[in-house]
Amino acid sequence: MGDTCKAIQVTRPGGFEIIDIPMPRPLDDEMLIELRACSTCTNWELKTWAGVDIFGRPGHPIYPQNPGSPGHEASGTVVECGANVTTVKAGDHVAIMGSVRGPENDAHAQFVARPEAHVALLSPSVSFVDAAPLEMVMCAVRSLTVAGDVSGKSVAVVGLGPAGNFHVQLARHGGAARCIGIDTVPARLNAARPFADLAVSPTDGDALAQVRADGVDIAFDCSGSPAGMRLGLDLAREVCYVFAVPEGEVGWGKMDWLSGTALVPYNWRGDSPWSVLRRAAALLGDGAVDARAVITHVLPYTRYAEAMDLLASRQAIKIVFEGWE
Repeated sequence: MGDTCKAIQVTRPGGFEIIDIPMPRPLDDEMLIELRACSTCTNWELKTWAGVDIFGRPGHPIYPQNPGSPGHEASGTVVECGANVTTVKAGDHVAIMGSVRGPENDAHAQFVARPEAHVALLSPSVSFVDAAPLEMVMCAVRSLTVAGDVSGKSVAVVGLGPAGNFHVQLARHGGAARCIGIDTVPARLNAARPFADLAVSPTDGDALAQVRADGVDIAFDCSGSPAGMRLGLDLAREVCYVFAVPEGEVGWGKMDWLSGTALVPYNWRGDSPWSVLRRAAALLGDGAVDARAVITHVLPYTRYAEAMDLLASRQAIKIVFEGWE
């Protein structure tokens, strides 16, 4: 290993460079990881590319972005361990999430350093490409945990991007009696059909009327749009869980109060992301989650701009970057 490695840097809205950065050096409780695959976060990635902050913070995004940002879903091989690392060794395959050394993320890079407690060991049967979106699987696992026991319930998922698809898969794994997926994009509907009892467009009035007639106990909004949240509220008899970062306000009014339907936001209260990441890795290793269902493209980093165009035009669901040539 040399003194530098490669990383993506988003230099402005719609612009990027592949740059050399100093090789990370792990602390005593950290490991150095050679990243082999990193997947796109459709929401954060596209907003950063467009010059919009995902959380609406004044003065953000800041350009140039930190090297490696906004990459935060990745997998790779441990190549070096700090003196105090005991549960992971060189050669192990791991998945990571987010960043621990700065305000932004850093995983669009060849190498990163991570604390021992902040990685999930991967089954040897899981490829780096399939493991790259593990953080998104983790977030969906947490969302289902917030919802509690879904066994025997009828579940609707509004928005069938990567998060929505994983919600459908996990609801099915959790014993839901019926899973309904709702999206406007045909490719996303097709990707969800192997796991859903019904995958339907919200413009299909007859199909939605039948869904209402059959009844939905709980809904998950994975669209982030007020229209999606409103549809989830209208369909659910018990609760609509809002998973996606909201794009705007949704009204919870008198008729919702009369119906008894609750609107519940995503949260991490009482749970550790790192422990959930490891639970997600176990589900992926056991075959309970099929990450390949949402990965439509595997591209080298030289085609980063093309990947953003594919996502923005909805020709891709999730893209994994692999390789630098």
